[in-house]
Amino acid sequence: MSDRLNAVLSGWLEGDQTLEKLVSHKEALQWILSADELEISGILRFLESIPPQITEPQRRFLDRVLNLLAMRLREVDDLDSDDLNRIAAAYRKWGATHRMGHLLLALLSATGSEAALELFAELVVELPPSNSNAAAIAFVPLLRQDDLPTETLFPKLLEALSHLSVASLVLDLANHVTRQGMVAKHPAADRVDALGELFSGLVARLSKFESEPPKEAKDFAATKIAVTEATSIALAICEAFALIGDDKAAGKLKSALDLKHRKLRADAAIALAKLGNEEGKELLVELAAEPVCRPRVLAVAEELDLLAKIPAEHQTDKAKVEGELAAWLSLDSQFGMPPHEVEQLDSRTLGWPGFEEAQECHLIQYAYHMPGGTFQSVGIVGPVTQSFAVDLTALPLPDIYAAFAGWQAEHPEVFELEPDKWQANQHELASKLLQRVASEGYETPQPAMLGFFFGDVRLIAATRRDGQAGTAVADLRNTTFYPAGESRHPVGPREAYYIHAGREYLQAFNKDRPEWVSLHESLADQEEAE
Repeated sequence: MSDRLNAVLSGWLEGDQTLEKLVSHKEALQWILSADELEISGILRFLESIPPQITEPQRRFLDRVLNLLAMRLREVDDLDSDDLNRIAAAYRKWGATHRMGHLLLALLSATGSEAALELFAELVVELPPSNSNAAAIAFVPLLRQDDLPTETLFPKLLEALSHLSVASLVLDLANHVTRQGMVAKHPAADRVDALGELFSGLVARLSKFESEPPKEAKDFAATKIAVTEATSIALAICEAFALIGDDKAAGKLKSALDLKHRKLRADAAIALAKLGNEEGKELLVELAAEPVCRPRVLAVAEELDLLAKIPAEHQTDKAKVEGELAAWLSLDSQFGMPPHEVEQLDSRTLGWPGFEEAQECHLIQYAYHMPGGTFQSVGIVGPVTQSFAVDLTALPLPDIYAAFAGWQAEHPEVFELEPDKWQANQHELASKLLQRVASEGYETPQPAMLGFFFGDVRLIAATRRDGQAGTAVADLRNTTFYPAGESRHPVGPREAYYIHAGREYLQAFNKDRPEWVSLHESLADQEEAE
């Protein structure tokens, strides 16, 4: 047994404190990325011995080990049958509800050999992970491949369609191999009737959720999970129907057109349109009016030669970028729903950090009107699509652009450190800067970060000036104050520093660009008028 593998096994036996140290020092486990065959086998034997019940430090430790091992196995042609069986034995022992079980499945999908994927399909059908988000991690390596032994995965995986936690993932994979041309026909082409029955049941369930939403707060979280799960499966079935191309699916798809869920209605209409259904084509044209549906609708309309039927106002550059931000905001990883208002605020060509060529940049203002109040802000579409969970609407346009430039820019000599990461000399420098900021009249400055910018060091501190909350950014020469604003979602220290750094980036990239110069001149004129 190698010394570095022995350190892992000993750490587990020594207990939680040792494991926390191993996780906190990232380099302690990095050797797994270059583990040899004997070390890989040793780790797998160790995993097989782990009991189903684990502590939180053990969970974090396993998370690190399993993720590093998955990366290592991507470079391994195949594992021998003993090692594969160890993974399967560990998965069965831990159980489908185990918090880390999905990462054992990910070891198989990361390896990607026929033997590993045959075992993967068998385990997914036999003991599907109970958590759909966790299960997705196990499927991701497969969804990134453009060449898979599809006959090993299908039709076996289709037996898991009765398990709602993995049904959408199985169909997503079937759709993926079809789109990529890995199969002559869709793996579920012979199961249109079964998919139709499943789709009808999901639509009925979603319709009930819409007509009878939970009245008690305690029921809301569970209902939201159920709705998300049902919607994901229904969306995957819509694409499957479109790829299969069987007219028998049209009647089932039409049942989703009365739902309030925009994306599902849009995907059902898209599938119908691709099947040549006139009702689907008509609805597709209508949906172009809804920003959140617009990007996909326009793409499909072009594919089906339907652009001439869509009003020109929905095909302008302005309409397209509004749709792009609305679609991005509606992602589950963002707000999870489209904004109630969306309107382009500004558009111009700018030099942008990370890009050799100038970029088309579009600022889009949006708003959500919720029972607890309105949230509004500004997002960007162009070199990146992004928004923050703070209100940027009161900022001047150059600073809104700067916020996104400062957020996106990456350079090894540009980074931030929070106080708990400071070394002794950094604490000393921060203390001196803090004293100077206080002497300049800023009230009770509280350090948030140190920013390192090409050799320059800045203190970023939450503070108040003249009774106004905000952030002070102080270097060895100057202090700049960024007001938090009057919104219930104020600009914080991190966003303020994005603006501070972004100003320098954009000035360097655009000092001779007329659009940038004119923007600052118009701002100066406005301030003079006020």
